[in-house]
Amino acid sequence: MFFITMWKYLCSMLAVLAFTACHTNKNMSTNTAPTETVNDILPEGVNVSASFRMFWEAWNTDLRQKEDSPEKYTPSDSLIKRFSLREQNGEYLLSGYLHAEEGFNPDNLSEISGYITRYSDSIYSFAVPLKSLSRLVALPGIRYIETASPVQNRQSIIK
Repeated sequence: MFFITMWKYLCSMLAVLAFTACHTNKNMSTNTAPTETVNDILPEGVNVSASFRMFWEAWNTDLRQKEDSPEKYTPSDSLIKRFSLREQNGEYLLSGYLHAEEGFNPDNLSEISGYITRYSDSIYSFAVPLKSLSRLVALPGIRYIETASPVQNRQSIIK
């Protein structure tokens, strides 16, 4: 008796699912392209840390909301605080680390108004203005990009 009752419920649920699946809205417009800027998508082949990817997405969202070009953009206070952006000469800079391939030319970063310090043959620290981020990720010879994390006093963490 129990199985017959369960079978009836199961058949009813399957019929509802089949009916619902057959009547989805297939008339949705397919030609509505999402609003995209040139900076929305990281170039293929660029490996980045999770923190850089989070910054990239938050930066693009903030940029779209303010409807500014990267050259005229001023980041929101929350973005400045969350990613420890610093202001220098009226521009906000993102700091981080680069892991480069052999043959990487650090002068390329200087050409886009960035600052670079070499630690080894393949590891560099950098600071680059936000307006130059799109060009940073497109530089040849970069294997991996990572954003710097703010250092906190251990006592403030323990509290």
